[in-house]
Amino acid sequence: MAAKTKISRRLVVASIVEMLEAGRSTVEVAQILAAYLIQIRRTRDIELYLRDIELAVAKKFGIATAYVSSAKALSQKTRDLVKKLVKSSSGVKDVEMVESEDPKLIGGIVIRTADAEFDGSIRTKLQKLRSI
Repeated sequence: MAAKTKISRRLVVASIVEMLEAGRSTVEVAQILAAYLIQIRRTRDIELYLRDIELAVAKKFGIATAYVSSAKALSQKTRDLVKKLVKSSSGVKDVEMVESEDPKLIGGIVIRTADAEFDGSIRTKLQKLRSI
């Protein structure tokens, strides 16, 4: 993927997925992507590339990544429910969860995937009430 000119994001994403499918490590692939974005001076677009890669991986391998934030650590029952929700809404076979605790949420949960977001936090509900 060494190029002096910018190639389409779609082609870059397809190349990344091919590398992952061929067994290259995620660290190595991430380094290649970072080097490319630095070379074409588009590092500010990293979020777009990562979202597209996540979507392509989910489609190709049937695996989605869910970023889950909650005020407290999740119970196993809640983890299972989140995985079931993401599987059914994304149509994937498996879900990898990245969990984080954010006491500012007060309560509830926020789930982000490459193509969707669910915000059931108390903080957001309070903000909506304040805006009325």
